[in-house]
Amino acid sequence: MVQRLLYPDICKFLAIFLVTCAHCAQCISGATYTNFLGGSTLDIAFNMPLFMIISGWFVNLDKMRTTPAKDYIISKFKRLVIPSITWFILGRFLMFKLPGLNILLSYWYLKALFISLCIIFISTKLIHNDILCAIASIIVVLVFPYFNILHVNFMFPFIWGGYFMRRLYDSQYSKQIAAFVVLCIVVGVVLSSFWSPKYTVYSAPLKPLLLTPQMIAVYLYRFAIGFSFSAVIIYITMIFESKIPYKIAKWGQYSLVIYTSSLVMIGFIGKVLNQVNYHTNEYFILDVLSIVACVIIVFLTIRITDFCRHYKLLKLLLLGED
Repeated sequence: MVQRLLYPDICKFLAIFLVTCAHCAQCISGATYTNFLGGSTLDIAFNMPLFMIISGWFVNLDKMRTTPAKDYIISKFKRLVIPSITWFILGRFLMFKLPGLNILLSYWYLKALFISLCIIFISTKLIHNDILCAIASIIVVLVFPYFNILHVNFMFPFIWGGYFMRRLYDSQYSKQIAAFVVLCIVVGVVLSSFWSPKYTVYSAPLKPLLLTPQMIAVYLYRFAIGFSFSAVIIYITMIFESKIPYKIAKWGQYSLVIYTSSLVMIGFIGKVLNQVNYHTNEYFILDVLSIVACVIIVFLTIRITDFCRHYKLLKLLLLGED
C-alpha cells in the first residue's frame, strides 16, 4: 500500500487557512480588501497560487493519456462542480429565508480548476511530449478570448507550475533544487516590496481582447511572486514534514469543503457583525478575530464533513465524494 504524502496536505491546509482568514478579515473589516497581516495584504499574492500549484502537484499526465474522456470528466465534475453548485443553491436559499444575510457565493476556483484540468486532459491526448503539451495549452489559454472568465487564465500556468515543480523536487538533483529555492526566495522577497492589492486577479485580470503592456506586466509579476513564495513554502514543508503535527495534514484533506462551506459561514458572521454594528480595521484586532473565526469555521467544517460521510447523497452533493 502506497503511503500518502503528508506535505501536500499540509500545504493545502495552509493555503485554505490563509484564504479563509482573508475572507474573514474582509467580512470583519467591512472592506473590499483586508488589512490582514498588518495591512500588507501580501497573503493574497500567494494563498490561491499555492492552492493551484498543489492541484497541479497531483496531475498525472500518463494516467490521463490512458483514461477514457467520459470517465475522467465525470469524475472531476462530481468532485469539483457538484459541491460548488450545491453550496451555491444552499447559500441562495439561506439568503432568501434570512433577509439581511449576504453570502459571497463565488465558487470560481472549483469551476476554473475543472475547466483547467479538462484542457490539460485534452492536451495530453493530442500532444505526447509533456513540455510541448504544457507550452501549447498555456498559449491557447492565454491568447484565446474569454478564458479570463472564472480567472482560468490566471490559474492555468500555476497548475502546470505545480506539475513541473514536483518533478524537480522529486528528482535527485539536490544542487539544482537548492539553487532553484534560493532563486525563488530572492525573487519573492524582492517582488514583495512592490506588492499592492491592485495587482490581484480581481483588480487586474488578463483580458486578451483588451490586452495592454501594463496588463501583461502585472500578469507576469503576479505569476512570479505567487510561484516563488509557493515554491519556498512547499520546499520548507517537505523538509520539516516530520516535525509538523500529523493533524494538520489530516485537516488539509478537508480543504475543498472548507472552501465551499466557509463562504456560507462567513455570511452568518457578517450578518451578526452588521446587527451589532461592529467592524474594525485595527491590524492586531482584525488579525486575531480573523484567525479565531477561521479556526471555528475549520472545526465546524470537519464536523459537517464527518456527518455527511455517513450519507451517500450528502457525501456527493456537499463533498463531491462518491
